[in-house]
Amino acid sequence: MSAPEIDFEAYSNRCLNEMSSLQNEFMQLYNINSYEEWYYDHSIGAFHFKADDGRNLYFKYVDAGSFSTKANTWNWSWDNQSTPRHVKRALEKVRVYGEVSNYNRLTTGLIDGDEYTGWEMTAVAAKLLSAMGMYRIPQEHLFIYFIFVNELTQEQYDALKDKYVACDVHHSGWPAFVCRHLINNEYPGFNEAFESDLSIEEDDDYQAWCNECEKVRSKEGEWNDESMAFADIKVICDECYFEIKKRNRTK
Repeated sequence: MSAPEIDFEAYSNRCLNEMSSLQNEFMQLYNINSYEEWYYDHSIGAFHFKADDGRNLYFKYVDAGSFSTKANTWNWSWDNQSTPRHVKRALEKVRVYGEVSNYNRLTTGLIDGDEYTGWEMTAVAAKLLSAMGMYRIPQEHLFIYFIFVNELTQEQYDALKDKYVACDVHHSGWPAFVCRHLINNEYPGFNEAFESDLSIEEDDDYQAWCNECEKVRSKEGEWNDESMAFADIKVICDECYFEIKKRNRTK
């Protein structure tokens, strides 16, 4: 066994012990077991506990990954293309830590293991992300592991529904605005309102337009009725936005 594997086992055990203590406090503080129903919504990244007596509890979460009881494998959510980017983005910190520490189990998307592996990887991620608690749910032959990062009020939960946009390809994402020419791949160029970064969630909406739109905007001296009509701005998700950006920047 190599030294990094030995080091990781010791590190993961420390994370498990620490997070187990925190988990017990979390379960008791919020009386989680008193809620009869649970729901999670990838489109807004929120988990909902519902009690028969009318109580509701909401948490913002990070999707850590899933364990397959059929294949006996752990799959980090960042390696799962069907998982929306906004519920797995925070795991980049975990992967970077794995690269720096030479911990392959934090940088390999799919690894062999057992149900213990699911809690082990989730505890490591929860520790690195300063989580308040963890939760596991069954789904067919899978167990999906969630990391709760903060509690949401009813108002905050409702507001999240207006924060993200639906996407036929990526399920949902942060809203982005691009000209129709970029969507249809009609003209080259990718002009942005500000320099965007795939790894950072911005407070502002992403905005971009092609070179032809930039010519019209420059001619008009601003975004006005004529330049906006030429651009015919459309709303897409941030995942689509960065795919279009990559495609145009490589031309």
